[in-house]
Amino acid sequence: MALQTLVWLLVLFVLAMLFVLVLRRMSTLIARTRDLERYQRAVASLDLRSAAVVEPLVRELDEARRHAANPGALRDAVTAVQVSAAELAAEARGLPTPAPLVSTTVSLVAELDRAARAADMAEHGLNALSSGTRGRDLEAQTSLKRGALNLRHAREAIAGVARQVAALRPVDIATPTPHATITVAGLAPYQIPGPDDAEGGFEPRM
Repeated sequence: MALQTLVWLLVLFVLAMLFVLVLRRMSTLIARTRDLERYQRAVASLDLRSAAVVEPLVRELDEARRHAANPGALRDAVTAVQVSAAELAAEARGLPTPAPLVSTTVSLVAELDRAARAADMAEHGLNALSSGTRGRDLEAQTSLKRGALNLRHAREAIAGVARQVAALRPVDIATPTPHATITVAGLAPYQIPGPDDAEGGFEPRM
């Protein structure tokens, strides 16, 4: 009788341990799912907001290159992209990121910084186009073309990152290491040029 009791106690102990193990795995999966969904919503928001400012400017810059738009009227749009891209990049740097997706956040930050730099180049082109100085037309056209092209490429890359993130499932970010989320706030932020920056010293940083 004592042996049967011991066997039953052993079975109950094993079942309890299995229950605890399953419970811990379910808890980890739930936490991973919650963090992934939060990350997906944040990336989708960054994607939509970048599209709202970048895509209209790309179209307007193409028109400006064909002299179909007033360069002076585009300054506010360029400034809006410079400010918005820098703000979105700062937001992405502080984004709580599942550990396996750190490289994804780094790529997102890099493309948002790239959009801000492209807007700088477009601004330089608009300044040259509206200066009225002879011989600067080629410089203006080159800067506008490269600015618009890099804005378009940055926008496409941001959209691509957002699509990849949206397609992720919790199992895709499963790792043998403990569950954790981190930020990439240590990345150097892109600085928006101020009014004291000399126009003549502009150097495209692509």
